Amino acid sequence: MATTITGVRVFDGQRLTEHTAVRLAGGLIEAIGGLELLRAGDQHVEGHGGTLLPGLIDAHIHLLPGAPRQALSFGVTTVLDMFSKPDTVRQAVAQGAGPDAAEVRSSSIGATAPGGHPTMMYAPFPYVTGPRDAEAFVADRLAEGAHHLKVLYDDGAGGGPMPMPSLDIPTVAALVDAAHRAALIVVAHVTTARAAVDLLPTGVDVLAHVPFDRLTDAQVGAISDAGVAVIATLSVADGFPGDGKGMPLLAEPELARRLGPAWSGVIQRQAQRWLPPQLPDFAALADNVGLLHDAGVPVLVGTDAPNPGTVHGASVHRELRRLVAAGLTPDQALAAATACTADVFGLADRGRIRPGLRADLVLVDGRPDRHITDTQRVAAVWKHGVRADLDTYTGSADEHAGLAALRAQTDKVIAAVQGRLPQLIPGARS
Repeated sequence: MATTITGVRVFDGQRLTEHTAVRLAGGLIEAIGGLELLRAGDQHVEGHGGTLLPGLIDAHIHLLPGAPRQALSFGVTTVLDMFSKPDTVRQAVAQGAGPDAAEVRSSSIGATAPGGHPTMMYAPFPYVTGPRDAEAFVADRLAEGAHHLKVLYDDGAGGGPMPMPSLDIPTVAALVDAAHRAALIVVAHVTTARAAVDLLPTGVDVLAHVPFDRLTDAQVGAISDAGVAVIATLSVADGFPGDGKGMPLLAEPELARRLGPAWSGVIQRQAQRWLPPQLPDFAALADNVGLLHDAGVPVLVGTDAPNPGTVHGASVHRELRRLVAAGLTPDQALAAATACTADVFGLADRGRIRPGLRADLVLVDGRPDRHITDTQRVAAVWKHGVRADLDTYTGSADEHAGLAALRAQTDKVIAAVQGRLPQLIPGARS
Protein backbone atom coordinates (compact mmCIF):
# COMPACT_ATOMS: atom_id res chain seq x y z
CA MET A 1 0.00 0.00 0.00
CA ALA A 2 1.24 3.50 -0.85
CA THR A 3 1.51 6.15 1.84
CA THR A 4 0.83 9.84 1.27
CA ILE A 5 1.94 12.35 3.88
CA THR A 6 0.16 15.69 3.65
CA GLY A 7 0.10 18.95 5.56
CA VAL A 8 3.87 19.12 5.98
CA ARG A 9 6.72 21.51 5.33
CA VAL A 10 9.22 19.63 3.16
CA PHE A 11 12.94 20.13 3.78
CA ASP A 12 14.58 18.33 0.87
CA GLY A 13 18.05 17.87 2.41
CA GLN A 14 19.33 21.30 1.48
CA ARG A 15 16.46 23.76 1.77
CA LEU A 16 12.80 24.18 2.59
CA THR A 17 10.67 23.68 -0.52
CA GLU A 18 7.20 24.87 -1.49
CA HIS A 19 5.81 21.31 -1.36
CA THR A 20 3.32 20.17 1.27
CA ALA A 21 2.96 16.45 0.51
CA VAL A 22 5.08 13.38 -0.31
CA ARG A 23 3.86 10.04 -1.70
CA LEU A 24 5.73 6.81 -0.88
CA ALA A 25 5.41 3.57 -2.81
CA GLY A 26 7.55 0.44 -3.08
CA GLY A 27 10.00 1.70 -0.49
CA LEU A 28 10.79 4.81 -2.55
CA ILE A 29 9.68 8.41 -2.76
CA GLU A 30 7.25 8.38 -5.69
CA ALA A 31 6.26 12.02 -5.87
CA ILE A 32 6.44 15.39 -4.13
CA GLY A 33 3.77 18.03 -4.39
CA GLY A 34 0.47 18.87 -2.72
CA LEU A 35 -2.91 17.33 -1.97
CA GLU A 36 -3.21 16.11 -5.55
CA LEU A 37 -0.84 13.26 -4.63
CA LEU A 38 -3.40 11.63 -2.33
CA ARG A 39 -5.22 8.73 -4.00
CA ALA A 40 -8.04 6.46 -2.97
CA GLY A 41 -6.67 3.53 -1.00
CA ASP A 42 -3.51 5.34 0.15
CA GLN A 43 -2.50 5.22 3.78
CA HIS A 44 -2.95 8.89 4.63
CA VAL A 45 -0.78 10.59 7.26
CA GLU A 46 -1.67 14.16 8.20
CA GLY A 47 1.42 16.11 9.23
CA HIS A 48 -0.39 18.98 10.99
CA GLY A 49 2.16 21.54 9.81
CA GLY A 50 5.21 19.62 10.96
CA THR A 51 8.42 19.39 8.95
CA LEU A 52 9.36 16.35 6.88
CA LEU A 53 13.12 15.72 6.71
CA PRO A 54 15.23 13.09 4.99
CA GLY A 55 16.23 10.33 7.41
CA LEU A 56 19.12 11.62 9.53
CA ILE A 57 22.61 10.15 9.10
CA ASP A 58 25.17 9.85 11.91
CA ALA A 59 28.58 9.82 10.21
CA HIS A 60 30.55 8.59 13.23
CA ILE A 61 29.44 5.96 15.72
CA HIS A 62 30.77 2.79 17.30
CA LEU A 63 28.37 -0.10 17.53
CA LEU A 64 26.76 -1.65 20.57
CA PRO A 65 24.22 -4.47 20.39
CA GLY A 66 20.88 -2.92 19.50
CA ALA A 67 22.39 0.44 18.50
CA PRO A 68 20.59 0.50 15.11
CA ARG A 69 17.21 0.17 16.84
CA GLN A 70 18.03 2.88 19.34
CA ALA A 71 19.24 5.22 16.60
CA LEU A 72 16.07 4.83 14.55
CA SER A 73 13.89 5.71 17.54
CA PHE A 74 15.42 9.21 17.34
CA GLY A 75 14.97 9.60 13.57
CA VAL A 76 18.43 8.38 12.48
CA THR A 77 17.91 6.00 9.56
CA THR A 78 21.58 5.42 8.62
CA VAL A 79 24.65 5.10 10.84
CA LEU A 80 28.27 4.98 9.74
CA ASP A 81 30.33 2.85 12.10
CA MET A 82 33.98 3.88 12.45
CA PHE A 83 35.52 0.88 14.26
CA SER A 84 33.79 -2.25 15.46
CA LYS A 85 34.74 -5.91 15.44
CA PRO A 86 33.35 -8.15 12.68
CA ASP A 87 30.88 -10.17 14.77
CA THR A 88 29.34 -6.98 16.14
CA VAL A 89 29.15 -5.50 12.65
CA ARG A 90 27.46 -8.58 11.18
CA GLN A 91 24.79 -8.55 13.86
CA ALA A 92 24.17 -4.83 13.43
CA VAL A 93 24.00 -5.02 9.64
CA ALA A 94 21.46 -7.83 9.90
CA GLN A 95 19.37 -5.85 12.36
CA GLY A 96 19.67 -2.71 10.23
CA ALA A 97 18.13 -4.53 7.28
CA GLY A 98 14.77 -4.51 9.11
CA PRO A 99 12.22 -1.68 9.22
CA ASP A 100 12.72 -0.75 12.88
CA ALA A 101 16.48 -0.18 12.86
CA ALA A 102 18.90 2.18 11.15
CA GLU A 103 20.89 0.81 8.24
CA VAL A 104 24.55 0.23 9.12
CA ARG A 105 27.61 1.00 6.99
CA SER A 106 30.89 0.10 8.69
CA SER A 107 34.67 0.26 8.42
CA SER A 108 34.85 -2.93 10.47
CA ILE A 109 38.27 -2.89 12.19
CA GLY A 110 40.22 0.33 11.80
CA ALA A 111 43.88 0.49 10.87
CA THR A 112 46.10 1.32 13.83
CA ALA A 113 49.62 0.57 15.03
CA PRO A 114 50.34 -2.26 17.48
CA GLY A 115 49.12 -1.02 20.85
CA GLY A 116 47.63 2.12 19.29
CA HIS A 117 44.23 3.65 19.90
CA PRO A 118 41.71 2.00 20.52
CA THR A 119 43.56 -1.08 21.74
CA MET A 120 42.38 -0.69 25.34
CA MET A 121 38.75 -1.09 24.30
CA TYR A 122 38.83 -3.58 21.41
CA ALA A 123 41.96 -5.77 21.63
CA PRO A 124 42.65 -8.31 20.30
CA PHE A 125 42.37 -7.32 16.64
CA PRO A 126 44.77 -7.16 13.65
CA TYR A 127 47.26 -4.30 13.56
CA VAL A 128 49.17 -2.60 10.75
CA THR A 129 52.93 -2.64 11.26
CA GLY A 130 53.99 -0.77 8.11
CA PRO A 131 53.23 -0.02 4.45
CA ARG A 132 53.72 -3.67 3.45
CA ASP A 133 50.62 -4.63 5.47
CA ALA A 134 48.31 -2.20 3.70
CA GLU A 135 47.12 -4.35 0.79
CA ALA A 136 46.22 -7.36 2.92
CA PHE A 137 44.62 -5.23 5.63
CA VAL A 138 42.30 -3.54 3.14
CA ALA A 139 41.47 -6.87 1.47
CA ASP A 140 40.49 -8.33 4.84
CA ARG A 141 38.21 -5.39 5.58
CA LEU A 142 36.56 -5.78 2.18
CA ALA A 143 35.96 -9.45 2.96
CA GLU A 144 34.21 -8.31 6.16
CA GLY A 145 31.90 -6.07 4.12
CA ALA A 146 33.52 -2.71 4.87
CA HIS A 147 31.96 0.32 3.19
CA HIS A 148 34.86 2.64 4.07
CA LEU A 149 38.30 2.41 5.70
CA LYS A 150 39.21 3.98 9.03
CA VAL A 151 42.85 4.87 9.75
CA LEU A 152 44.12 6.23 13.08
CA TYR A 153 46.96 8.74 13.17
CA ASP A 154 48.32 10.63 16.16
CA ASP A 155 51.36 12.85 15.73
CA GLY A 156 52.00 12.94 19.48
CA ALA A 157 51.38 16.67 19.70
CA GLY A 158 48.31 16.18 21.87
CA GLY A 159 50.41 15.35 24.89
CA GLY A 160 48.59 13.79 27.81
CA PRO A 161 49.73 11.31 30.44
CA MET A 162 49.50 8.22 28.25
CA PRO A 163 50.77 8.61 24.66
CA MET A 164 50.11 5.65 22.36
CA PRO A 165 51.83 4.22 19.30
CA SER A 166 50.59 5.50 15.95
CA LEU A 167 50.72 4.68 12.28
CA ASP A 168 53.28 6.78 10.40
CA ILE A 169 52.54 8.82 7.30
CA PRO A 170 54.02 6.36 4.74
CA THR A 171 51.81 3.62 6.20
CA VAL A 172 48.71 5.81 6.02
CA ALA A 173 49.60 6.69 2.42
CA ALA A 174 49.87 2.99 1.53
CA LEU A 175 46.52 2.27 3.18
CA VAL A 176 44.87 5.14 1.32
CA ASP A 177 46.26 3.91 -1.99
CA ALA A 178 45.03 0.36 -1.38
CA ALA A 179 41.63 1.58 -0.23
CA HIS A 180 41.12 3.89 -3.18
CA ARG A 181 42.01 1.11 -5.61
CA ALA A 182 39.26 -0.88 -3.91
CA ALA A 183 36.84 2.09 -4.22
CA LEU A 184 36.74 2.67 -0.44
CA ILE A 185 36.50 6.12 1.13
CA VAL A 186 39.19 6.70 3.77
CA VAL A 187 38.32 8.33 7.10
CA ALA A 188 41.28 9.43 9.22
CA HIS A 189 41.13 9.78 13.00
CA VAL A 190 43.09 12.87 14.04
CA THR A 191 42.89 15.05 17.13
CA THR A 192 45.36 17.87 16.42
CA ALA A 193 45.66 20.53 13.76
CA ARG A 194 49.17 19.42 12.85
CA ALA A 195 48.10 15.80 12.43
CA ALA A 196 45.25 16.84 10.17
CA VAL A 197 47.54 18.84 7.90
CA ASP A 198 50.24 16.15 7.94
CA LEU A 199 47.80 13.63 6.47
CA LEU A 200 46.46 15.78 3.63
CA PRO A 201 49.15 14.71 1.10
CA THR A 202 48.19 11.04 1.64
CA GLY A 203 44.82 11.64 -0.02
CA VAL A 204 42.52 10.81 2.90
CA ASP A 205 38.93 11.77 2.12
CA VAL A 206 37.46 12.61 5.53
CA LEU A 207 38.89 13.77 8.84
CA ALA A 208 37.17 12.22 11.85
CA HIS A 209 37.06 14.86 14.59
CA VAL A 210 37.65 18.55 14.20
CA PRO A 211 41.09 19.27 15.76
CA PHE A 212 41.09 19.89 19.51
CA ASP A 213 43.66 22.69 19.26
CA ARG A 214 43.02 25.95 17.43
CA LEU A 215 43.58 25.95 13.69
CA THR A 216 45.65 28.70 12.11
CA ASP A 217 44.46 30.45 8.97
CA ALA A 218 47.08 28.57 6.99
CA GLN A 219 45.91 25.23 8.33
CA VAL A 220 42.29 26.05 7.54
CA GLY A 221 43.33 26.98 4.01
CA ALA A 222 45.28 23.74 3.58
CA ILE A 223 42.33 21.61 4.70
CA SER A 224 40.00 23.53 2.39
CA ASP A 225 42.35 23.25 -0.59
CA ALA A 226 42.69 19.50 -0.05
CA GLY A 227 38.96 18.97 -0.59
CA VAL A 228 38.46 16.79 2.49
CA ALA A 229 35.34 16.72 4.63
CA VAL A 230 35.38 16.90 8.43
CA ILE A 231 33.14 15.00 10.84
CA ALA A 232 32.83 17.51 13.67
CA THR A 233 31.95 15.24 16.67
CA LEU A 234 31.32 18.27 18.87
CA SER A 235 29.17 15.92 20.95
CA VAL A 236 32.27 14.71 22.79
CA ALA A 237 31.75 17.81 24.94
CA ASP A 238 28.51 16.24 26.20
CA GLY A 239 30.58 13.81 28.21
CA PHE A 240 31.30 16.50 30.77
CA PRO A 241 28.87 18.10 33.25
CA GLY A 242 28.11 21.63 32.12
CA ASP A 243 28.51 24.44 34.64
CA GLY A 244 27.08 22.39 37.47
CA LYS A 245 23.91 21.70 35.48
CA GLY A 246 24.51 18.00 34.96
CA MET A 247 24.99 16.12 31.72
CA PRO A 248 23.88 18.12 28.66
CA LEU A 249 21.92 15.31 27.01
CA LEU A 250 19.67 14.93 30.03
CA ALA A 251 18.91 18.66 29.97
CA GLU A 252 16.96 18.19 26.71
CA PRO A 253 13.45 17.13 27.83
CA GLU A 254 12.38 15.60 24.50
CA LEU A 255 15.54 13.51 24.28
CA ALA A 256 15.58 12.51 27.94
CA ARG A 257 11.97 11.34 27.71
CA ARG A 258 12.73 8.98 24.84
CA LEU A 259 15.99 7.71 26.41
CA GLY A 260 14.17 5.84 29.15
CA PRO A 261 15.33 5.22 32.72
CA ALA A 262 18.16 2.76 32.05
CA TRP A 263 20.13 4.94 29.65
CA SER A 264 19.34 8.07 31.65
CA GLY A 265 20.84 6.36 34.68
CA VAL A 266 24.01 5.51 32.77
CA ILE A 267 24.44 9.12 31.67
CA GLN A 268 23.87 10.35 35.22
CA ARG A 269 26.53 7.98 36.57
CA GLN A 270 28.97 9.06 33.88
CA ALA A 271 28.84 12.55 35.36
CA GLN A 272 30.47 11.10 38.50
CA ARG A 273 33.35 9.33 36.75
CA TRP A 274 36.99 10.29 37.14
CA LEU A 275 37.95 13.19 34.86
CA PRO A 276 41.46 14.40 33.95
CA PRO A 277 42.54 17.66 35.57
CA GLN A 278 42.94 19.35 32.18
CA LEU A 279 39.84 19.12 29.98
CA PRO A 280 39.83 19.82 26.23
CA ASP A 281 39.19 23.36 25.07
CA PHE A 282 35.70 22.81 23.70
CA ALA A 283 35.46 26.45 22.65
CA ALA A 284 38.40 25.81 20.31
CA LEU A 285 36.54 22.89 18.73
CA ALA A 286 33.51 25.05 18.02
CA ASP A 287 35.68 27.86 16.65
CA ASN A 288 37.45 25.41 14.35
CA VAL A 289 34.12 24.18 12.99
CA GLY A 290 33.09 27.74 12.18
CA LEU A 291 36.40 28.47 10.47
CA LEU A 292 36.30 25.31 8.39
CA HIS A 293 32.68 25.83 7.39
CA ASP A 294 33.36 29.44 6.37
CA ALA A 295 36.26 28.17 4.24
CA GLY A 296 33.94 25.83 2.35
CA VAL A 297 34.95 22.58 4.03
CA PRO A 298 32.02 20.12 4.19
CA VAL A 299 31.20 19.65 7.87
CA LEU A 300 29.32 16.44 8.69
CA VAL A 301 27.21 15.39 11.66
CA GLY A 302 28.85 12.66 13.71
CA THR A 303 28.51 11.92 17.41
CA ASP A 304 31.17 9.32 18.28
CA ALA A 305 28.47 7.55 20.34
CA PRO A 306 28.62 5.77 22.74
CA ASN A 307 31.39 7.88 24.24
CA PRO A 308 30.50 9.17 27.72
CA GLY A 309 27.51 11.47 27.62
CA THR A 310 26.42 10.37 24.15
CA VAL A 311 23.71 7.96 23.00
CA HIS A 312 23.02 6.50 19.57
CA GLY A 313 20.42 8.60 17.80
CA ALA A 314 19.76 11.06 20.60
CA SER A 315 23.16 12.73 20.30
CA VAL A 316 22.60 13.60 16.64
CA HIS A 317 20.14 16.23 17.83
CA ARG A 318 22.68 17.59 20.30
CA GLU A 319 25.28 17.68 17.52
CA LEU A 320 22.92 19.68 15.32
CA ARG A 321 22.42 22.16 18.14
CA ARG A 322 26.19 22.49 18.65
CA LEU A 323 26.80 23.04 14.93
CA VAL A 324 24.35 25.91 14.88
CA ALA A 325 26.03 27.39 17.96
CA ALA A 326 29.33 27.09 16.06
CA GLY A 327 28.05 29.25 13.22
CA LEU A 328 26.12 27.06 10.79
CA THR A 329 22.57 28.07 9.94
CA PRO A 330 19.85 25.55 10.81
CA ASP A 331 19.51 24.70 7.10
CA GLN A 332 23.24 24.04 6.87
CA ALA A 333 23.23 21.90 9.99
CA LEU A 334 20.32 19.82 8.66
CA ALA A 335 22.20 19.33 5.37
CA ALA A 336 25.22 18.17 7.38
CA ALA A 337 23.05 15.33 8.74
CA THR A 338 21.43 14.47 5.42
CA ALA A 339 22.44 15.49 1.89
CA CYS A 340 26.02 16.52 2.65
CA THR A 341 26.92 13.28 4.42
CA ALA A 342 25.18 11.23 1.72
CA ASP A 343 27.26 13.00 -0.94
CA VAL A 344 30.59 12.56 0.85
CA PHE A 345 30.03 8.85 1.53
CA GLY A 346 28.55 7.98 -1.84
CA LEU A 347 25.06 7.23 -0.49
CA ALA A 348 23.34 8.38 -3.65
CA ASP A 349 20.02 6.72 -2.79
CA ARG A 350 19.30 8.73 0.37
CA GLY A 351 19.87 12.03 2.18
CA ARG A 352 17.32 13.97 0.11
CA ILE A 353 13.58 14.04 -0.43
CA ARG A 354 13.47 13.48 -4.16
CA PRO A 355 11.44 11.14 -6.38
CA GLY A 356 13.21 7.82 -6.92
CA LEU A 357 15.24 7.93 -3.72
CA ARG A 358 14.72 5.75 -0.64
CA ALA A 359 11.72 6.64 1.45
CA ASP A 360 13.79 7.24 4.60
CA LEU A 361 11.97 10.13 6.25
CA VAL A 362 11.51 11.83 9.61
CA LEU A 363 8.49 13.93 10.55
CA VAL A 364 9.13 16.39 13.37
CA ASP A 365 6.80 18.80 15.08
CA GLY A 366 7.96 22.36 14.51
CA ARG A 367 10.29 24.22 12.17
CA PRO A 368 13.86 22.94 12.58
CA ASP A 369 14.99 25.04 9.61
CA ARG A 370 14.35 28.00 11.92
CA HIS A 371 14.75 26.44 15.39
CA ILE A 372 17.19 23.55 15.23
CA THR A 373 16.06 22.04 18.54
CA ASP A 374 12.74 21.18 16.89
CA THR A 375 14.45 18.12 15.38
CA GLN A 376 14.15 16.59 18.85
CA ARG A 377 10.36 16.50 18.52
CA VAL A 378 10.26 13.31 16.43
CA ALA A 379 6.67 12.42 15.50
CA ALA A 380 7.18 9.63 12.94
CA VAL A 381 9.93 7.81 11.06
CA TRP A 382 9.78 5.85 7.81
CA LYS A 383 12.51 3.43 6.79
CA HIS A 384 12.28 2.26 3.17
CA GLY A 385 8.69 3.46 3.17
CA VAL A 386 7.67 1.47 6.24
CA ARG A 387 6.60 3.43 9.31
CA ALA A 388 8.75 2.42 12.26
CA ASP A 389 7.57 1.63 15.77
CA LEU A 390 9.56 4.12 17.85
CA ASP A 391 8.71 2.70 21.25
CA THR A 392 10.05 -0.86 21.16
CA TYR A 393 13.71 -0.30 22.08
CA THR A 394 13.38 0.96 25.65
CA GLY A 395 13.23 -2.01 28.02
CA SER A 396 13.99 -4.50 25.25
CA ALA A 397 16.57 -7.29 25.14
CA ASP A 398 18.54 -5.10 22.73
CA GLU A 399 18.72 -2.31 25.29
CA HIS A 400 19.90 -4.73 28.00
CA ALA A 401 22.54 -6.20 25.64
CA GLY A 402 23.78 -2.76 24.63
CA LEU A 403 24.13 -1.58 28.21
CA ALA A 404 25.93 -4.78 29.20
CA ALA A 405 28.37 -4.36 26.30
CA LEU A 406 29.02 -0.74 27.25
CA ARG A 407 29.68 -1.78 30.85
CA ALA A 408 32.14 -4.44 29.69
CA GLN A 409 33.95 -1.97 27.41
CA THR A 410 34.18 0.59 30.19
CA ASP A 411 35.55 -1.93 32.67
CA LYS A 412 38.12 -3.08 30.12
CA VAL A 413 39.37 0.46 29.51
CA ILE A 414 39.52 1.27 33.24
CA ALA A 415 41.51 -1.89 33.93
CA ALA A 416 43.94 -1.09 31.12
CA VAL A 417 44.48 2.49 32.30
CA GLN A 418 44.89 1.44 35.92
CA GLY A 419 47.44 -1.13 34.84
CA ARG A 420 49.53 1.50 33.07
CA LEU A 421 48.93 4.47 35.37
CA PRO A 422 47.65 3.19 38.71
CA GLN A 423 48.45 6.49 40.39
CA LEU A 424 46.25 8.36 37.95
CA ILE A 425 42.80 6.89 38.57
CA PRO A 426 42.89 4.61 41.61
CA GLY A 427 39.57 2.84 42.00
CA ALA A 428 37.96 4.80 39.16
CA ARG A 429 34.70 3.55 37.66
CA SER A 430 32.22 5.10 35.25
